Amino acid sequence: MRYPLTRNPIFWTIQGEAHLRGFQMCFVRLAGCSVGCGHCDTDYAKNEFATDEEIAARADEVTPTNARDRWVWITGGEPTDHDLMPLIRALRAKRFAIALASSGHRRVIPPVDWLSISPHDPAKWMQTYGNEVKLVPGLNGFSIEDFRSAHPDDQTDFMYRYVQPLSIAKQEDPASLRACLDFVRANPNWALSRQDHHYWNVA
Repeated sequence: MRYPLTRNPIFWTIQGEAHLRGFQMCFVRLAGCSVGCGHCDTDYAKNEFATDEEIAARADEVTPTNARDRWVWITGGEPTDHDLMPLIRALRAKRFAIALASSGHRRVIPPVDWLSISPHDPAKWMQTYGNEVKLVPGLNGFSIEDFRSAHPDDQTDFMYRYVQPLSIAKQEDPASLRACLDFVRANPNWALSRQDHHYWNVA
């Protein structure tokens, strides 16, 4: 199967967010996004096409072979816009553990090792279980409570729950950060995340 890829679609980096923060990762960024956030300034245009086998081979090339854990983080755009099974099988054949990032606007049961959900619109949030959830106050104008009203904590099943400040041009929005800090103080079952890769100056 052939997949659309963005510019600089397959690269080694350090995960900067949430529970896998600090882990070495090979990011695979698929093009296209059905979510359609109005303020999004990221170019998800199709820059090239590659087969699942070609993507897996390129991921293997940029990932240290002697790493104890070889992770691939499949992201986008919205990766669940695509049939991911051929790509997952090809990556498994290269001995990768697989993480998937999604807006949660589509219900999926992918055979991955880590499922990270960051909803962008409470009304469209469908995937209510996974390994971690990240709520971003200010994203598309929504508050933390907008998301939690749509799906209260006792109606979701995530191992780890994070709030994360909205980042604009690699800078944390002060109002969003304050909302996160106030929230975690009042809700000790939630933790604070941020985009540390911006501070480390890695992709």
